[in-house]
Amino acid sequence: MQLLPPRNNGFRMLAYHSVRPVGAISPSPYVIDPEQFARQMTWLAENNYHVVSFSAALEAVRTGSPLPPHTIVLSFDDGCRDNLTYAAPIVRRYGFTPIVFVCPDLFGLPAGKHRGFTTPSPLLTRVEALELIKAGWEIGGHTRRHPQLVRFCTGEELDDEIGGCREAIWNLLGYDAKTFAYPFGQFNAVVKHWVARHGYEAACSTLHGFNTARTDRFELRRLVIRAEDDLWEFRRKVQGAYDWLGYFKRRSLAKKMLWQGYAP
Repeated sequence: MQLLPPRNNGFRMLAYHSVRPVGAISPSPYVIDPEQFARQMTWLAENNYHVVSFSAALEAVRTGSPLPPHTIVLSFDDGCRDNLTYAAPIVRRYGFTPIVFVCPDLFGLPAGKHRGFTTPSPLLTRVEALELIKAGWEIGGHTRRHPQLVRFCTGEELDDEIGGCREAIWNLLGYDAKTFAYPFGQFNAVVKHWVARHGYEAACSTLHGFNTARTDRFELRRLVIRAEDDLWEFRRKVQGAYDWLGYFKRRSLAKKMLWQGYAP
């Protein structure tokens, strides 16, 4: 696929997880070495990418304010402790302000399996999450315990994980989490409805693509950056080489929703 020309009035979102030293081979596709992450951030800065906060990007597309070509939002899922110890000093060099989507019931847990969720790195404590907020990072909801929401059958379960997440973040951090990221990137029409029902203003998927005012704000596109992405592959992702995958995945998802009896 050919790289796409720069697009205006929208933004791309990059999704990270853990950033920490890994040695020769990463223990997980979601654990990126700090040197690799630093090269990516340097490349964005040196190639005139405009890295803005998630709230600023959403406000721009909501109001119709122009966003320049090469606008990027940085996001981190799960709330790994190394977001503070390794990623934060790197983004601070360039004045970048990411958002981290956290599961408040998992604060402070070690690496390993916790029910149906496995984290390759220890998770932030409440105090460490407050340090990120103080450093200018934004906070979003990622459910209370990182379950697969599409497997839930009752509204009570969805209320607990989705609404309970926002409430817990407020109680623990004094922060109003207005945005959400679907665990495992999985969602359907029912899950989307419950996210909106609990007052979130937008939600992030892991569908590839570019976000504009026409993008469903509860299906915002994100590009997952993995350990195997060298700088050449990172550049291809950022420049839109895989946007076509998002189109086909969205069509497949819409068909699945219809088959399940949901409106897409």
